[in-house]
Amino acid sequence: MTTIPEEPQRANLAKWHPNEADKMARQQLAGGWLRALPPTGVQILGAVASRCEHVTPAELGRVLPVEPVDGDRWAAPCWTDVSEDTEQVATLDRYAAAYDRGPVRTCADLLDLLVAAGVLWSAQGKVIGPVEPVPGVDEVFPVTNAERAEIASLRDMAAQLG
Repeated sequence: MTTIPEEPQRANLAKWHPNEADKMARQQLAGGWLRALPPTGVQILGAVASRCEHVTPAELGRVLPVEPVDGDRWAAPCWTDVSEDTEQVATLDRYAAAYDRGPVRTCADLLDLLVAAGVLWSAQGKVIGPVEPVPGVDEVFPVTNAERAEIASLRDMAAQLG
């Protein structure tokens, strides 16, 4: 069984400068988050980082690119089509199982996983913020060797771009 790597020390940010938001966006790209999350998850990470201060779940919910379920965007599916994204869905569910979570189907499930994995922080569900530095997928989830190689390639590309 694969174990979750030990996490380096990270800071929970409550306020940060726009330059830090740009840095976090680059860290998200280099860390493999675009390949690991559904578009809704990428939107959550980007929205939290670009805010430059912590955000409430209600504020963050307003930017989710989903149709509300019974008036609640957090209850909406985080996947466009689970039957089309089967490999990515299975991978994210495997990651969630490492944190005794699963299956990830709603936006609330996705946010819960990101907080459990330490990619975002939440204070009793009242506010949400990013951590610095942004961890990579391979730093918080048990990835396969192929996934690790792909993320290493993304980091190399990001380092070359500056």
